[in-house]
Amino acid sequence: MRTLIHRILAHPRLCIGLLAALLALSALALTQLKFDNTPDSFFMKDDPTLIRYTEYKRDFGSDEYTFLVIESPEVWSPDFIAKVRDLSDRIAAIPDVTKVTSIANVRHIDGSEGALDVGPFIADDLDAAALAEKRAQALKHPYYRDFLVSANGRHMGILAETTLKPGEVMYKIDLAKGIRALAKAPEFADLKMRIIGAPIIDADVFTIINRESAIFGTISFVLVATGFWLIFRSWMVALLPLTVASLSIVVAMAVSALIGAPVGMLTAIIPSFLISVGVGSSIFLLAEIYRRYAAGGDVRNAIVEGFSHSAGASALSVITTAGALLSFSWSEIRPVQGVGIAMASGLIASLLISWLVIPAALSRFRLLPDAQRTAQLLDGRVRAMHALSHFVTRRWRSLLLILLALLVVAGFGVAKVTTDYYYVGLFKERTDIHQSYIHVDNTLRGAASMELLIESADAGGESIKDPAVLKRMRAMQDSLEAKFAHLGLKTYSVADVVMEINQALADGDPAMYRIPDERAAVAESLILFESSGSDELTTLVTSDYGKARINLRLKYRPDSQYQPVFEAIRAESAAILAGTPQIKSIETTGVIPMWSRLTQYLAANEIRSITLSFFVVLAVMVLVFRSATLGLTMALCNLVPVAIALAIMGYAGVFLDPFTLLVAAIAIGVLDDDTLHFVKTVLDHYRRSRDMATALHETFASTGLAVLLMSTVLVLGFLVYMLSEVQSLAKFGGMTALAIGMGALCEFLFTPAVLMGLERLGWLQKLLPLRDDPPVAAQPIGDNA
Repeated sequence: MRTLIHRILAHPRLCIGLLAALLALSALALTQLKFDNTPDSFFMKDDPTLIRYTEYKRDFGSDEYTFLVIESPEVWSPDFIAKVRDLSDRIAAIPDVTKVTSIANVRHIDGSEGALDVGPFIADDLDAAALAEKRAQALKHPYYRDFLVSANGRHMGILAETTLKPGEVMYKIDLAKGIRALAKAPEFADLKMRIIGAPIIDADVFTIINRESAIFGTISFVLVATGFWLIFRSWMVALLPLTVASLSIVVAMAVSALIGAPVGMLTAIIPSFLISVGVGSSIFLLAEIYRRYAAGGDVRNAIVEGFSHSAGASALSVITTAGALLSFSWSEIRPVQGVGIAMASGLIASLLISWLVIPAALSRFRLLPDAQRTAQLLDGRVRAMHALSHFVTRRWRSLLLILLALLVVAGFGVAKVTTDYYYVGLFKERTDIHQSYIHVDNTLRGAASMELLIESADAGGESIKDPAVLKRMRAMQDSLEAKFAHLGLKTYSVADVVMEINQALADGDPAMYRIPDERAAVAESLILFESSGSDELTTLVTSDYGKARINLRLKYRPDSQYQPVFEAIRAESAAILAGTPQIKSIETTGVIPMWSRLTQYLAANEIRSITLSFFVVLAVMVLVFRSATLGLTMALCNLVPVAIALAIMGYAGVFLDPFTLLVAAIAIGVLDDDTLHFVKTVLDHYRRSRDMATALHETFASTGLAVLLMSTVLVLGFLVYMLSEVQSLAKFGGMTALAIGMGALCEFLFTPAVLMGLERLGWLQKLLPLRDDPPVAAQPIGDNA
């Protein structure tokens, strides 16, 4: 490290050139960055769940849509229906809207004496009396009810099918603006529209990410800059680490682009994370230079000695934090993998950039206050740290007992941690996204959906037209709707269309709303419907009738509440497959099964990330401390604050989702930085004095100050996330801040107590060889004062 710092100081232009090249390459890569928040973006390309969902969209078309819910009067007037029709037409005129369906233009099947007529449900010239009759029909119609009109008739739904352009978001933003402009138009204000759907939520998430990334990054920047100024009393010194962190953000986003990781909700973490965590190596480097400069000597010598002392430990601590983040590179959840790799790359970049920028800046420009003023600033802080070290060395036995009690309580709490996924619950209740989806759940049953794909056993697909198969499909639909009425479950399939056609051909006789008993009658019904000009069957069966789908619409709920639905589907499917040889397979797909698959990945990801992070930290600590026993002991100490944070999640009922999944690994990776610097300094002093109390006293006055500063910066940096509109991001910020805060508490109370205990047991004397060489650094300022 001493050779490296001399090379850096001797070649400042080369350092600036390397930095410029890195930033130029990063800027070039940023042009490839894309936004994608669709369900597909959460899965790897070879994931069976994604493959099945992709095949479903290939067979039945895109499931991209926007859904509007409007208020409806108790009596339908010609003016109201004209307003609904006008709104539908104006939505259809918005670019990228392909089809709009409302009660004013929905298809209606009518027929008699073998003829079938498919036209609009409501004609243009109906009077109030005719509309009253139409309203009564709509409330009884199985297809319209709880889809285009609520069961009590007080709300209506308008479905706008939209174009799907993978990897693009601007068209969704324009589409959302267009529909919301209509909602605010004076002529439609009384309809009190609520709008949901993939284009709307993707546009909102894109807006949230851009807004919150800027806001959180700015707040973190100001907080860190203010904290640094209070410590160093120099704005130029305070801005150095922030400059390093800002440049590392550019590198991190460039890496995201290079690995093909799209921008999504998790991306909002990256800027403020790197501003808070990415300054770590800079803080320890500056703190050590600052302390040695205050103890006497010129700036250049302080840089050389400070760099020589802290750079190696900083490199190892960054490697462990990056290693903890890279544990997510094995994640099956694509955004988690991408964010983990990007943040790890940003941290490594922050280390290298700090080595290039900070020594050169401090040596060429007079940034530090004069040595005497620096010594005066440090004196009071050192005295406070000495007081804390005296408390710990006197009360170490009591602290170990408290640690043991905390571990017992934490163990029970960790056992209560569960995994779940609730997409609407990702957003705070006050957000328009959350309120709109809840409104749809409460008025039109629900906006979440899943699909049952039924594959015919014969090559020609004739089995789908078999009355026995259609009856089994409808029986399954009836069973599921009855069992899960509390979830608002509503189903629709080709069986419903056949039943509706059969009733229409029988002059609307309610008793004929059923599946015909003869195959020929089913085939004739479907031919009549197709020849009427309607394209509805293309969304329900494939062109060769080899596959059919049953659409299930439900209320948005956590995945745990959907598990009984999946169990019932599996049971029903097994019974159907056993008794109906015409059916080859029944599979589930769609948004709900995809979110459910994420829940299954979460538990495995958490265990894997904690395990890999722990072993990375363990390996580095064994390497640094040159003792397997001491390395293992300190690595286990690092798990204590993480266990406490997870325990609080368990007791508070905060479940693991793609955001809170990151808490443990990030905390493990971040907390080891403090442990490496703190314990390494303690051991250096202990090798010389052979007295743990004295070693702790010296360490609290030096490295302890840097640990306190870093921990404060990190806690404040992560607490900023609690301002987010994304509830899960707020929980992530709060839980990570808690873990890091507990980590600082453990570093100053429990880690010294453990070291005191190891010394009293005689283990440290056996593990650490005695060193007689005098310390390179000057004594702490508090002792010199």
